[in-house]
Amino acid sequence: MRRGGVRASVPVLVLLRELLLDALFPIECLVCARPLRGTASRAGPLCAACRDATPAPPPPLCTRCGVPVAPRHPSPEDVTCAACVSQPPAFARARGAALYEPGPMRSPLVAAVHALKYHGARSVARSLALLMVTRLPVPADVLIVPVPLHPARLRERRFNQAVLIAREVGRLSSRPTAPRALARRLPTTPQTQLPGAARRRNLADAFHVRQPQAIAGRHVLVVDDVITTGATADACARVLLAAGAHRVDVYAAGRTPIAGRP
Repeated sequence: MRRGGVRASVPVLVLLRELLLDALFPIECLVCARPLRGTASRAGPLCAACRDATPAPPPPLCTRCGVPVAPRHPSPEDVTCAACVSQPPAFARARGAALYEPGPMRSPLVAAVHALKYHGARSVARSLALLMVTRLPVPADVLIVPVPLHPARLRERRFNQAVLIAREVGRLSSRPTAPRALARRLPTTPQTQLPGAARRRNLADAFHVRQPQAIAGRHVLVVDDVITTGATADACARVLLAAGAHRVDVYAAGRTPIAGRP
């Protein structure tokens, strides 16, 4: 009976703890400043309304890289963009949970990614992961591997945003995560400063598999914050497949629409 009484009191204690935390350390949505209390605060500093307001990449999408393509194709449900036809990526499928379009009218997703990467708001990783697992089904057999940072960049930033997101995706989907399986051995020019072809050259030999025993025979899900040209995802997929992975897919919180893709 005493044990039963203790068990019955646990939810009350949790509720009291949440009320105390709400009072002492109130959390607001980083976009709309809406107060986040109780269970809502556990999803990170991006409220449900702002998550829902982030538009998904508009179909039709390239079946390989997930970029939005023009709807003039005769079979929009099964179309491959020109870039993937001319240079097929190593990954089987890449998808972003939401459209990522930086500009003067920043979307909630852009605000969240910038808060995480450039302002150290690590708790945003929970919000981005929740957006991903809500919109992108996580296969049951995958091993989640984040895109790594070079050690010099990691020292500068003090954390890898892809690792934070990957761990939250793994937690929410109950899938295993291998945050150290893939490493970046060469420092590279920031990808945002380069066009597509230069990005691929920039990433040649940049990655290697540090834990091949963890990769061999596995279906690997590479996780990143944003997919732009897909060059980083392709470089990661190539070394993972060379290490014995039987399939590599890629998920990100954001997908940039790339101008010029038919």
